[in-house]
Amino acid sequence: MKYWLLKAALVLSFGILLVSVINLNLVKGNYYRDLAMNNRITKIVIPAPRGKILDRKGRVVADNIDFDGVIKRFYPYGESTSNITGYLANVNQSELKDGKCNRNLQNQSVVGRSGIESVMDCELMGTDGYKLVEVDAKGKDNRELGQLDAIKGEDITLSIDAYWQEKIYKILEGRKAAVVMSEPSSGQIIALVSSPSYDANNFNYSYDINTIKTYLRDTQNLPMLNRAIGARYHPGSVFKPIEALGALEDGLIDKNTVFEDTGVINIGDYSFNNWLWTKKGATDGMVDVVKALKRSNDIFFYKLGEGMGVDRIKYWAMKFGLGEITGIELSGEVAGLVPDDNWKRENKGERWYLGDTYHLSIGQGDMSTTPLQINQMTNIVASGGKKCQMSILKSEKTNCDEVKARANNWNLVKEGMEEACKTGGTAWPLFNFKTEIACKTGTAELGDGSHDTHAWLTAFAPADSPQISITVLVERGGEGSDVAAPIVGDILKEWFNEPETLVPRYADDGTIH
Repeated sequence: MKYWLLKAALVLSFGILLVSVINLNLVKGNYYRDLAMNNRITKIVIPAPRGKILDRKGRVVADNIDFDGVIKRFYPYGESTSNITGYLANVNQSELKDGKCNRNLQNQSVVGRSGIESVMDCELMGTDGYKLVEVDAKGKDNRELGQLDAIKGEDITLSIDAYWQEKIYKILEGRKAAVVMSEPSSGQIIALVSSPSYDANNFNYSYDINTIKTYLRDTQNLPMLNRAIGARYHPGSVFKPIEALGALEDGLIDKNTVFEDTGVINIGDYSFNNWLWTKKGATDGMVDVVKALKRSNDIFFYKLGEGMGVDRIKYWAMKFGLGEITGIELSGEVAGLVPDDNWKRENKGERWYLGDTYHLSIGQGDMSTTPLQINQMTNIVASGGKKCQMSILKSEKTNCDEVKARANNWNLVKEGMEEACKTGGTAWPLFNFKTEIACKTGTAELGDGSHDTHAWLTAFAPADSPQISITVLVERGGEGSDVAAPIVGDILKEWFNEPETLVPRYADDGTIH
């Protein structure tokens, strides 16, 4: 009996073993062979280097460094260029799931989050490669079975000059300010500076979460705001060249038209003063359009505004690009505002009054612009009507339209701006230059109940054949002539190789040196 039981057990065991062998080899053989192969062969991703970001002279503004096989993004100019380059951050789950730029992103992939890194992400982003490696049971590489090389991203060349970008950033000394320097003939931007700024290296190259949190929480200085394109300011008197040209073209005035500066205009209970009357109780006497620009005479422009009316003022402002974005190749640009009767009724529930026109005439009230828009306006005047696309990418091609106006009217506006930089004009720190400069100062009231003012100065030079235009805005800086003009002077000294030229300014004790 025991014999037969033992025999039966053996037969049963053999049958089970046979079934298992058949199942492993015939039924699940392919499955286990594939599993064994996958355990033996590993696919290793080869990250693609991003393209470099270069300045107009080939200087590297964003580069790749290898740290033990991990590519890090390095920005040699740090804070001075970060609002242009932007920064990199890890890919998020949505981008992993949906892909980006027709790439299969990996968990370790990084993408652009602002600036050129974001706008030109698809061009800068390369295509990852991979290699197949045979490994043993302990995970040790035995041999490489094949490799598909990574494809480096495209290099991007900016119109920016990194030398001037860094130099101007240092000149600002951490003040809340923006500077735009460009070529009037092409719209190519040489420097686009926003201060204070942040260091893009802290987001990737030397990742520092505490510093990043500090940037994001700093609502006082807003270091990650690009003030040159993303902040709106009352333009104040830097708006006056637009109104002057519009009044000339509309036939409201000509070169011989004069208005008397009475110091103040009263309308009912409201009074509208000229700055000289407010400051010294003085007047400029009889004023024509050239003298009005030279002296930045508010009374003259109040009268122009009254004659033109809000609709014509807005018409000419829009011709010069105010109230709309320039289309620069950076995210975060704002349009600003040129208000009118419809806007005021819709947003404030009030009709438009003559006093609103007076405010608009001198770049105040609800009008707002960006430093980049004012620089474009300056380029249009400098080139006699050539309105070029403002661009931060280097290109041999230009995209320009025309603001049509008679040559003699352009010349009158230019003459007024030239006189503003000469003795008797408002831009006194620029009087000593050998190079002929055309400029316009601006001191814009904030309208927030404080007595603070934004300081503006916009200029182009040489006046008869402009190489560059420069627009400076210092938030709550004071008067444009006192604060913004010396910054422009410091730039012009080196640009035109006038090291001996004195650019006077106020010292902390109130004296001029």
